[in-house]
Amino acid sequence: MSEFRLLGPVTVCDTAGGVIAPSGPKQRALLATLVLHAGQLLSVDRLVEELWGSAPPANASNALQAHVARLRRLLPAPGHEWISTLPTGYLLAPGRASTDVARFTRLSGQGRAALPHDPGQAAQLLQRALSLWRGPALQDSRHGPLCTAEADRLEEQRLTALEALYEASLQCGRSTGITAGLERLSADHPLRERFYDLLMLALYRGGRQAEALGVYERARRHLITTLGIEPGPALRARLEAILNHCPTLTPPPHQTPPPSLHQHPSPTGRSHPSGPGRPPGPARSRGDRTDPMALPAPACAADPPALSPLTGPAASATSAGMTGPVASAGLTGPGASAGLMGPGASVGVPAGSPGGAGLVAPAAGAGCSDLTGSAGPTGSVDLTDLGGSAGFADPAGVAGSADLAGELAHLRARIEELARDQQDLLRRIQRDQAVH
Repeated sequence: MSEFRLLGPVTVCDTAGGVIAPSGPKQRALLATLVLHAGQLLSVDRLVEELWGSAPPANASNALQAHVARLRRLLPAPGHEWISTLPTGYLLAPGRASTDVARFTRLSGQGRAALPHDPGQAAQLLQRALSLWRGPALQDSRHGPLCTAEADRLEEQRLTALEALYEASLQCGRSTGITAGLERLSADHPLRERFYDLLMLALYRGGRQAEALGVYERARRHLITTLGIEPGPALRARLEAILNHCPTLTPPPHQTPPPSLHQHPSPTGRSHPSGPGRPPGPARSRGDRTDPMALPAPACAADPPALSPLTGPAASATSAGMTGPVASAGLTGPGASAGLMGPGASVGVPAGSPGGAGLVAPAAGAGCSDLTGSAGPTGSVDLTDLGGSAGFADPAGVAGSADLAGELAHLRARIEELARDQQDLLRRIQRDQAVH
């Protein structure tokens, strides 16, 4: 059965598996317009406007007729009249032929429908739907209003499917390995708050609370600068939930992984593995940027790796891989005090002092408890929240007090920066609550 392909360059796949591509942009635009309105009569005037806009040639009807004749010779299946000439225009009769647009719409709809009760199945369906994209919709064929409007509609559906795919991944308990794709999507589509929301959740679950708060601030600055508005209720609720370490932010129970899928090309034309069976690659840096369609297979393969926060005195030497009195770098204190305790590490920043990180968030609309007495998703402050690696590992022991003092000074500066950011955010939340 033949298939018209519009999710990328406009082509036709014949019954033998061959690919037929119209030779010029006008023919591709004509074919795309006829396929998008298959079974409908398109007038000569509408087709002329689609191909030539406001500057048609003097003999536009004859030129259009010539393009139609070339398409008739190009289309497969002898004996089937694809394009009919009627007194006022042309009509494409699809017969039993299908389109990749119809398949994408069906699969993505099924994936979104399965998301609430079976995120693993939803991820599989959404991956199959997105694998049909070979590039921007109606690539090189967006000359007139009909194709332009349809391409914009299809792109919106693709982004909605991507949002659902990342949500399915997070519902399956996967937060690591997807942040790079979400970073790229939030940068490419800075007015879509949903990508910021999903990125904040993925970072928080990965023990990177400071970066999650930074994402909110970036989104807020962009929305204010571009549209003059504050983030919407959903993004503000996510911020409050993170500040309060809401239990609903924790990963759900383990889900069954969807089966592995095959490779498919991204909209940029590059192939990449899309299935959850893809072997894990080398660790990416936090600044890594990947094609949003090449995300490492949001799958339900396993729960996310356990966090390894340095929690109070119990995490002093063993957690940092060090020995000696100066290795006591546990983050302790009621209300998430960020003091660095231990002999030789007296650079503590007590809670409530200038630069201290022991903040009590306002009552959250999400019904979560205050931050007092809780320092993180595991009841402690994770050093990854303060910029990533603790930077203290030394298999041979402490290499020198000078090096350690430098590391501690850097950590203290990072804590103070985080505290300032949190205080700014809390002040804004308090102002918003006072207004409403």
